[in-house]
Amino acid sequence: MRKKRYHFSHPPTTERSNTFIYYLFPIALFITGFVSGNAVSYELNNRNLLSVINPIITNINNLNVSKSFIILIRSFFKHFTYLFAIWFLAFTIIGIILVVFIVFFIGFIYGLVISSFSYQLGLSGFMVGFFYTFPQNIIILPLVIYMTSQSLRMTVFLFRSIIQMNSRLNLRVVLNEYYQKLLFCVGVLIIYAFVVTIFGRYFVNILKSLI
Repeated sequence: MRKKRYHFSHPPTTERSNTFIYYLFPIALFITGFVSGNAVSYELNNRNLLSVINPIITNINNLNVSKSFIILIRSFFKHFTYLFAIWFLAFTIIGIILVVFIVFFIGFIYGLVISSFSYQLGLSGFMVGFFYTFPQNIIILPLVIYMTSQSLRMTVFLFRSIIQMNSRLNLRVVLNEYYQKLLFCVGVLIIYAFVVTIFGRYFVNILKSLI
């Protein structure tokens, strides 16, 4: 009589722990990049180069939201580019290294930009920096962390599949789920682009009133 084989899944605590690690790693990368951006901004400010490299008052005064459709297109494709890169790099050998660099670089840019506001505008600079990066800081950043965690998980899954020679059916199901997560991110990006288009002028007016 043939014996039935049972495949036991990981305990719930182990699964939750792995999920936590997949999210903790990109968050730690972003924070590291953010701190590095602050350090570079501090050094540039000490050398009186910060206002030359990033003249924030001039940049804010030059903001123009009259061409809303162009803003929508640029905003969408700008963020879609590196979200798609993070998603696609899960299928490559050196993808995880490039994903690490992308998340670190995003954190670095945010740290450099926001700290430059604080150094040039004083105490009100942090609030100006918050609105300058709004609503990216509450929509795009969580999306980047989410996609990075899924990319890392896919990379680990593909590596294990090669070693353990998992069935193609199981691989097809996981790939389909991974593709759906990209579609989810695209949907959020579309919503974000419309938010920027509709409310962009209000954000700009708030920025100009703070400087």
